[in-house]
Amino acid sequence: MKLGKRVAALALGALLTVSMAACGNGASKGDAADSIKAAMEKMNAVKSMDATMFMEMDMSVMGQSIETDTKMDMSCFNDPVKVKADMTMSMGALGSVSMSVYADTTNGDYTIYMFDGTNWTTQSADASQLKQYDAQQSMDLYLSSGAEYIHAGTEEVNGATADKYTGIIKGDALAEVMKASGATSSLETTMGMNLEDLYSGLGDMPITVWIDQATGYPVRYYMDMTNVMQTMMKKALSGVEGGDTLTMSKVEVTMDCSNFNNVADFEIPAEALAA
Repeated sequence: MKLGKRVAALALGALLTVSMAACGNGASKGDAADSIKAAMEKMNAVKSMDATMFMEMDMSVMGQSIETDTKMDMSCFNDPVKVKADMTMSMGALGSVSMSVYADTTNGDYTIYMFDGTNWTTQSADASQLKQYDAQQSMDLYLSSGAEYIHAGTEEVNGATADKYTGIIKGDALAEVMKASGATSSLETTMGMNLEDLYSGLGDMPITVWIDQATGYPVRYYMDMTNVMQTMMKKALSGVEGGDTLTMSKVEVTMDCSNFNNVADFEIPAEALAA
């Protein structure tokens, strides 16, 4: 497979990885852990929520720089499961790509509907594949990843005061996070690679979570995935001509969550259902 196609496939996989009680300043690790636990309990009780994910991914390969900015707006319902996601990925001079994704469940069977701007396609899915587009499951996944959080002050997030917690997702837990997210599962069929090899030796990854002081809900998380994605991309492109020239200079993901239990309902488009 040509290097350009491999890079594109992996970039898409990285994009989908995208796929968390107040305490005062100077809180101990124990207090932070209690706050994170309380936030997880609130998230697990949420019936619906909106989220907006932003991702910056800059890389260079064979002397060519590629800078991408991605925005994904998501609405998620839990009972029954219903998800909507609208994504735009801007690549500067290379143009932009837009995609809409819907998902629902009937009698325990999941269906994903995808629109690439021209055509609708549908596919059957299991619960792990839906995590890519489910903001609530993504937040819960990172909160429960075993990161050791500490309180790092307060900041304003979308007009409200939130407590800021910083932590590290350790290597073993990080590998499990990547597996459980389902974000890179398509690479196994797209590129014919053993994903277990990609997940090994990833190192640690910093994560920051903001919890709204008034409501106790996690309203934002931020992850710097630069080193993790550099490791994964180097492994994936090992032995490919020009693969050793690839450098990931920035892979940063921010997700804001809102409208807990107050999401505007939506319908799966008729064109999607007919596809």
